[in-house]
Amino acid sequence: MEQFTNPEIKRMQEENAKAAEEQREMLLTQILTPQAKERLGRVALVKEEKAREVEKTLLTLAMNRQLPGKVSEDQLIAMLEKAETSQKSLKIVRRKGFDSDSDDLEGL
Repeated sequence: MEQFTNPEIKRMQEENAKAAEEQREMLLTQILTPQAKERLGRVALVKEEKAREVEKTLLTLAMNRQLPGKVSEDQLIAMLEKAETSQKSLKIVRRKGFDSDSDDLEGL
């Protein structure tokens, strides 16, 4: 079995990450119009997580051959708006009149 040193492993991981990023960019170029790609890039500057979510959706649709053609800027805007409204939120509801600590003090 071939032994790799720590710097070699790190270099290989960096090369794999770079290759994956290049492939992702190439696929996005193929499935987005130039205007849509430019808009997605601008969104990524401000809201990187949202842009990555939409990119992931686009790439999944493309790999499953569910995109009829290139995605236009208007279609991308619609996807971005949908991603905005579908973001999960956490809602904390506090119950009034419920105090779990009061039970602990009764035996004292």
